[in-house]
Amino acid sequence: MEAMGIIGFIFGLAGLSYAITAKKDIAKLKIEFEDLKASIEASDKSNKNNTSESIIG
Repeated sequence: MEAMGIIGFIFGLAGLSYAITAKKDIAKLKIEFEDLKASIEASDKSNKNNTSESIIG
């Protein structure tokens, strides 16, 4: 019985470690996605400005 408790404890720690790592990875991906989204929006605005200037000019 004690062996099963010890094994359960070890697997519990492993699961907790995995969950913490996954949470950190998801946070990093979210930040990268927000940066990418901002970059694309800035690029779209720049392209729209260039298009309107070429039509006017």
